[in-house]
Amino acid sequence: MGADSEQSNRGTRPDRERLAALSDKISQTRQKRQPVASDRPNAAMLGLAWRLMVEMLAGIGVGGFVGWWMDKWFQTAPVFLLLLLLLGMAAGLLNSVRTVAEMRRKLDEQALRATSGPKEED
Repeated sequence: MGADSEQSNRGTRPDRERLAALSDKISQTRQKRQPVASDRPNAAMLGLAWRLMVEMLAGIGVGGFVGWWMDKWFQTAPVFLLLLLLLGMAAGLLNSVRTVAEMRRKLDEQALRATSGPKEED
C-alpha cells in the first residue's frame, strides 16, 4: 500500500507542472487575443461620424422627396422642393448638433466619475 501512495504522489507532481504550463499557455493566448484599447476610441469616433452623416442625409433626402412630391401634386415649380430641402437640411443639422451635445454630455459624465471615483474612508 505504501508503494501505491508513493506512486500517486509522484504522478501528481508532473501533473501539477503540466497544468501550470497549460495555464501559462492559456493566459499567453488570451493576452494575444485581447483587443487593442487604442483602437476603441477611433471606432467610436467613426461610428459617430457615420451617425452624423446618416442624420444629415436623411433630413435632406426626406425633405427633398416630400418637396418634389408636393410640387408634382400641386403642379408648382420647385417652390416646395427648395423650401422643404432647406428645412430638411436644417433638421439634419439640428439632429447632428443634438447628437454631438448628447455625446459630449456622456463624455463629461464619464470624466467626472473617473476623477471623483470611490472615496476611501479613514
